[in-house]
Amino acid sequence: MQDRNYPLFLYAAERMLYRMTEEDPKYMEVNREITTTRLGYEGELRSDQMLRRANLPLGSRVLHDLTVRVFGEDPIQIDTLVITRYFVFIIEVKNISGTLELEQQPALLKRTAQDGKVSYFQSPFIQLNLAVDTLTYWLLAQNIKIPVIGAVLLASKFAKPQFETGLPVHFIREIPDLLRKEMNNRPSMVDDAIVEWIASALRSQDEPYDQFPLGHHFNCSTEALYLEPLCTHCLGRLETRTNRMGTCVKCEKRQWIPYLETLVDYFLIFRKTATLTECSKFLNIGRTKTTQLMKSPLFLRRGETNRTSFELNRSSVQISRDGKLILPGGDE
Repeated sequence: MQDRNYPLFLYAAERMLYRMTEEDPKYMEVNREITTTRLGYEGELRSDQMLRRANLPLGSRVLHDLTVRVFGEDPIQIDTLVITRYFVFIIEVKNISGTLELEQQPALLKRTAQDGKVSYFQSPFIQLNLAVDTLTYWLLAQNIKIPVIGAVLLASKFAKPQFETGLPVHFIREIPDLLRKEMNNRPSMVDDAIVEWIASALRSQDEPYDQFPLGHHFNCSTEALYLEPLCTHCLGRLETRTNRMGTCVKCEKRQWIPYLETLVDYFLIFRKTATLTECSKFLNIGRTKTTQLMKSPLFLRRGETNRTSFELNRSSVQISRDGKLILPGGDE
């Protein structure tokens, strides 16, 4: 089971927030999205910990953050997918505290916090059922007969569910027992080769939802954003007097100017594609230095020599658990 990737959206949104002023009309919206995404990620990490304790049979596969589309319909997103010889299991994680109730017409999840504040969310059971149906259709289209089941997993120990009995909802700590019971009560439906084929086919057909650049996603005026490099330690703003070194105005640490991180920000926040001249202008450095930077595997080159443009190679972008960009080969 591979480690779950740090959400690229979360990384980009956190860095975008540090480029905004608190007076920006979109500041609170971006901050709320960061909080929601971080809570979801933390809940998914807890579910991963429990999955590792489940002692899944050899040959089982676990996929994270999967997007599945069937027959041209809108794609559905799956947080965690467990593929075994016995069944395919969808885990829908909700990291929400407070008293939880289901509302009908429309179907919503009602959360009443300890302070009495009431919030509403999409029903996780509707999301789960849609994911189960979509994946079932996908498997039938491949002529593979294996049951698709799933459950809503509550990540917060402060959650107080008040749902009708019989709904597929459990606390995350129940994952090992839940999967063990399902395996004990079901026959083997496919062999390990089919399990591997399902995992590979789903991953190869994955169509991640494109939220970038974030300036467009949030309908935010990027002209008001801070454009200079950010500190590699605290995300404060760098004061640069040369094109090599800078000093953070927040933590006062002196450091090499993080040009690669800044270029990645450019494509995540400001532009989907850009020419060499546009990249050079954004970084405020010469074309020769910019050309060297664009050779990094973090970027893809498109077009002919006189019509070349660049875009972010998202498959090469890796973020550490603490939200730092991992530079390929330790590039400066």
